[in-house]
Amino acid sequence: MECLGPQCAAMLLEWLKERSASIGAANGPKAAPGQGLLWTSVPYQEDAPAIRTAAEFEGAIEHLEYAIFRRYHNQLTRAERARLENTIDNALFKVERYLSRLEGEEQAAAEARYRALRDAVREGRDRSERLRDQARRADQKLAQLGSLSAEAFEEFVAEVFEALGFEVERVGGTGDEGADLIVRRDGLRGAVQCKYHSRGVVGSPELQKFLGTIHHTRSHKGYFVTTRTFSLAAERFAAEHPIELIDGPRLVELVREAIGPGARREPEPSWF
Repeated sequence: MECLGPQCAAMLLEWLKERSASIGAANGPKAAPGQGLLWTSVPYQEDAPAIRTAAEFEGAIEHLEYAIFRRYHNQLTRAERARLENTIDNALFKVERYLSRLEGEEQAAAEARYRALRDAVREGRDRSERLRDQARRADQKLAQLGSLSAEAFEEFVAEVFEALGFEVERVGGTGDEGADLIVRRDGLRGAVQCKYHSRGVVGSPELQKFLGTIHHTRSHKGYFVTTRTFSLAAERFAAEHPIELIDGPRLVELVREAIGPGARREPEPSWF
């Protein structure tokens, strides 16, 4: 068909507009773009002064469970710890006030859930305080480590592992087959050998003997702790076996880790 000039072009544009409008109507209204959610929580407003409904109570319980887990099972900065402690205290206060308005079986069931969370908070705070005390003692000894005896060094290493959350059994002495400590955490067992060296390096022959100790004590892993350093051959041997090497600088790092990310950093001791 032959185009008639400007009039033909205008008709073609009008037809295109009408067709576009009809296609849009057939497809329905355009949905607003949105981001997919991994999960949705039941309602709870942390800034709200009170819990008023059963749904908000469920939200508060969920909020508390996560806050307790994050506070007492993660490495946090000092500011994060303070914020979560405040969150937990506020939620517990509002839950307690909400429970006072309930009656009968509903109140009994809700109180049981509240008591379980309150006990978890108390246990977490007690454990955190114990670990902080152990870490502080280890930090105080760290500055005096150059003058410790071999027995005091072993005690210091035990305190460091306890501050890191291990259960520690002291087995040093005659017949210990080279293991000074047995440590346990998360179902795993480790053998620890403490060597207080005033100078020199730890070589691979000592680690070969220690590997026998690991097998003899039926441990999953071994920790060889010394105030000095390891030879290259020793490092290569440890890389091929379940042995973690902890020298002077690494020992300082572990003490700082036990104290927490918010701890004040001091220069490394001069006894390296």
